[in-house]
Amino acid sequence: MTPRSERPNAPSPAGLFQIPLMWTSFAFSTAGKIASSMARNLATAPAPHRQASPPLRWTTEHSVALALESVTLRDFSTRERGEGSTLICTPLAFHRATIADFTTGHSIVAALRDSGIGNVYVTDWQPATSEMRYKSLDSYFSDLNVLVDSLPPPVDIIGLCQGGWMALAYAARFPHKVRKLVLAGAPVDIESGTSALSALAARVPAGMFEHFVEIGNGTISGARVLEILAPGGVNEAYMRLTLQIPPDMPADHLAALREAFDVWFWTTIDIPGRYYLDVVERIFKQNQLAASRLEVLGKAAVLSRVECPMLLVAADTDEFVAVEQLFAAGRLAGPAAKVRTITVPGNHLGLFVGADSVRDTWPEIGRWLAEAA
Repeated sequence: MTPRSERPNAPSPAGLFQIPLMWTSFAFSTAGKIASSMARNLATAPAPHRQASPPLRWTTEHSVALALESVTLRDFSTRERGEGSTLICTPLAFHRATIADFTTGHSIVAALRDSGIGNVYVTDWQPATSEMRYKSLDSYFSDLNVLVDSLPPPVDIIGLCQGGWMALAYAARFPHKVRKLVLAGAPVDIESGTSALSALAARVPAGMFEHFVEIGNGTISGARVLEILAPGGVNEAYMRLTLQIPPDMPADHLAALREAFDVWFWTTIDIPGRYYLDVVERIFKQNQLAASRLEVLGKAAVLSRVECPMLLVAADTDEFVAVEQLFAAGRLAGPAAKVRTITVPGNHLGLFVGADSVRDTWPEIGRWLAEAA
């Protein structure tokens, strides 16, 4: 582990092990000998020694609007139904959806509500059980479609990270169901730029990913992955950088943030193997979304059909998604789409939980959503 007093360098395959790992980071950082070693470790490692994950910590009061096997729709609304909806599509990754409502002063949900967005909903993807191991990409698009149909129209969607390419593909498949679209830190066109993920994707054989799934009896264990790749958690410097903590923060406030970050980091979910392999192959290896060849519920998600207003939000030092990989969505969308781009200071996770981003950028996003389409 990097000493806590050091600032993390730009990520390398080894460096990725020291920072919060979305599951694609895990997948693509396991090239060559590292992948072989990982496979042995996953096969022989004992079950995670940590206690069961604590109950999710949500910052903002809310209710459950709908509960499906794979996803819970959480309702943070402050107004009566019937005035439109904003759905935050969180990443289906090893970590939980509380990234959208992290803690006081670091909550996208709170920032949107404070900016005047009344009906806010969040996708809370549920841990995969052994019975869910065959759930595919289409299974999750079907569930997302059920969630959208349950919301008061018109519906705006905010896609965070991997929730972003999912939101874009959904909008391409059902363009009449999405009024506005926000993509934040989302990989769209893998070939448009170079990032830690895209640079390594081509070097990992498909059989290695299948081996990971076989080891997990059809699922990928988030807890086991973190135990192996980041047994010591996240260093202090990276946490400060991500949460955008000022150097003079009082010790008690800093300790509270450290606890909140650790709870989020270690509260993991498992991923269905079928879905995992679908995404690795179709999104990251074949780049099917950018090529408008991604099949979504029986039809290709053709990006030129997306003609709703789009706001693309990138972090200038994003470790996982190059700015060009996100902004490519603008040129791939339909000619009638009004596309706006924003680049903000910070790293990948800082875009969602950084104090400066939440204070300055997300209220601006909320105001953009509140404007007439």
